[in-house]
Amino acid sequence: MKHGKLPIFLFTGSIGLLLLANIPTIYAAGFYAPPKGAVGVGLAHVGNSARADDGSTVYFNPAGMTQLDGTVLQGGIDFIIPGIHIDNTGSTAITPGTGGQALPYAGSNGKAGEITPVPNIYFAKQLNNDKLWFGFALTAPFGLALDYGEDWYGRYDSINSELTTINLAPSVAYKISEAWSIGAGINIEYADASLSNAIPNPLNPGGPSVETDALGEVTGNAWDLGFNIGLLYRANTVQIGLHYRSGIDHRLKGDTTLSGLTGPLAGGNGSMDSSMDLAIPAIASIALAYDLNDALKLLAEVQWFGWSSFDEIRVTFDNGSPDNVRPQGFKNTYTAGLGLEYMLNPKWTLRTGIQLDDSPTVDQFRNSSIPDSDQVWIGLGASYRSSDRFIIDMAYVHSNFESANIDLSIPVFPGTPVSGSINTTGRTDNHVNVVSVNLRYRF
Repeated sequence: MKHGKLPIFLFTGSIGLLLLANIPTIYAAGFYAPPKGAVGVGLAHVGNSARADDGSTVYFNPAGMTQLDGTVLQGGIDFIIPGIHIDNTGSTAITPGTGGQALPYAGSNGKAGEITPVPNIYFAKQLNNDKLWFGFALTAPFGLALDYGEDWYGRYDSINSELTTINLAPSVAYKISEAWSIGAGINIEYADASLSNAIPNPLNPGGPSVETDALGEVTGNAWDLGFNIGLLYRANTVQIGLHYRSGIDHRLKGDTTLSGLTGPLAGGNGSMDSSMDLAIPAIASIALAYDLNDALKLLAEVQWFGWSSFDEIRVTFDNGSPDNVRPQGFKNTYTAGLGLEYMLNPKWTLRTGIQLDDSPTVDQFRNSSIPDSDQVWIGLGASYRSSDRFIIDMAYVHSNFESANIDLSIPVFPGTPVSGSINTTGRTDNHVNVVSVNLRYRF
């Protein structure tokens, strides 16, 4: 049933909290998902803007297509295996049911993450002798999926947060000279998000409980456009790549629903049309690929992420009810890393890499939807060339996150006679593993 003026005070302050992928859990800084193929995964995502030796260059730097011969078709799957753990460090509730006292409430520690396969597909074709190329990439560049269950202690912050993005990127590349190439593409991106969190019954004697909680849910989706442009310089044993990917401001249209409210609060149950803003950050990269000798290659890369555009989650309502706003306060970040690739023999190539990845989250606003922190990636990979046309790539990468604190004050029915607050505190212990495989075929 649609309600005309659903009371906004029924939100706990976290009903807009994030959005966020069928790509599981925090994966890299913020909610960026860097795996886009096994070669890059084995290098810990280092050197992708410069190496230009497989189909993923269509995504990482389309100018690199000029280094691919003929027609290349590539597809793969990244199996993301996260482990998210948040321990309760003394969370409390203050409601009329607690007599105005800060009392602990029941709930298990947080655990989330499941194995999720994420595909990628690339196509690149040489169109006009050695000058012009066309390419296409299908990827899932951003996302997050966390489901803690309804009985964990941080449920008033978040229960289930999902964001799925699908990016379609037709691209072209032009070889200006033997040394210089340029490439560009359009990013056609679909984003689909949903978020749910528990709403405590402020009148429950002794404080909130799972049995008396209500539920708030927000959903939305949208198609929006961006662009990317790249430059590649090649001279003898050196390749240098520059790439810029624009940010995308998604306006996700959908519904906000409240259910399970009882007693004098039951009038708030229902749904209404709403919209959420999601700011995808711009990304700039500079990378180096240097042939130390015929068998050994050194790779390096620095990336900048414009995460400061993600400063808040804002939910607006079509019926004119006040916006629901949750500050995020993300900061701009950098990554830096080194990689090595070694051609063992004409059939086998081995690779490894390490990357330092700075988190955009800040202590003041860190939450259980994005329990992010600084991390280090370490990757291993191999490629097997079965013929001049067919290559199999395999890789593994591990990332360990620094432990970080969560300390949130979540208002409960603010400005009403039953107002109160939930103080959610915790300590994170997170990691992620990725196993990746892809197939390359050259026509």
